[in-house]
Amino acid sequence: MKYHPADIDINPADAEDVRLQFESGDLVLSYLDWKDVPHAWRFQCTLAFKWDDELDFSEIRDDSCYEVQESSWLSRQAKLSAVEPANYTHYKLCFNACGVLDVICESVKVEPCV
Repeated sequence: MKYHPADIDINPADAEDVRLQFESGDLVLSYLDWKDVPHAWRFQCTLAFKWDDELDFSEIRDDSCYEVQESSWLSRQAKLSAVEPANYTHYKLCFNACGVLDVICESVKVEPCV
């Protein structure tokens, strides 16, 4: 696996009140930033996701977002779902205050905050 900074404009540093909601095949992530400003993102056509509250940053830096290339987890999930892995991206979002979100999806977009 190789980790490269992801260009998706999500800043997980010092995020609070992190929430995940899975709806209609999409994962919606919402949180408050360090200024208590709400943010929300939709991971469209989510193939798989997992949350780990054990912070182990032995390979990567905390409080950043990464695109995981050569991901064995993406390959495994694509095979299980009988889909083309090239259509998906594996992201790793490191929330230094509370955990790590791994998500495999087709695309990411800003979600209106309510």
